[in-house]
Amino acid sequence: MTAAPPTPPAPRHPGWAVVGAVAAGGALGTLLRWLLVAPAPESGTPVAQWVSLGIVNLSGSLVLGLLLGVASRRELPRWLVAGLGTGVLGAYTSLSAVVLAASVAPVAGLGDFIRTGSPGGWPLVAGLAGTLLALAAGAALGTMAAAAGLRLGGYRAPGTAGRGA
Repeated sequence: MTAAPPTPPAPRHPGWAVVGAVAAGGALGTLLRWLLVAPAPESGTPVAQWVSLGIVNLSGSLVLGLLLGVASRRELPRWLVAGLGTGVLGAYTSLSAVVLAASVAPVAGLGDFIRTGSPGGWPLVAGLAGTLLALAAGAALGTMAAAAGLRLGGYRAPGTAGRGA
């Protein structure tokens, strides 16, 4: 007979300080995002909204990289890193796709498709292609911003604390 595989340990609760910091940070990040995105014009071209969303997401990626770079060199409280990273910056940089889709759909001819489920021809194709291009550009630029933040924060890979860089 073979022995039963060992039971994996139950996930450990992060602690109420971490949970509270993430919740409070989420409220703060949402407010910061709203303060930056709300002034974008709601009528006409969605370019201003794209730009404000880009600024929010790229600045959030940069600051998150910076936070993690600093946290790799210094012993920071777990609640602080979680509250700033997952809480503030998580809320600050989320919901972009929903906001962007809602602002671009009418301009790209997707309003009828969303309401009725019937494709809108070339406007639908152009809208989908533009969305894919924006996602790819956002992923590339966000990754570069996060890498810049890590570098500015002096990121050290685990196990390299004693090495000079």
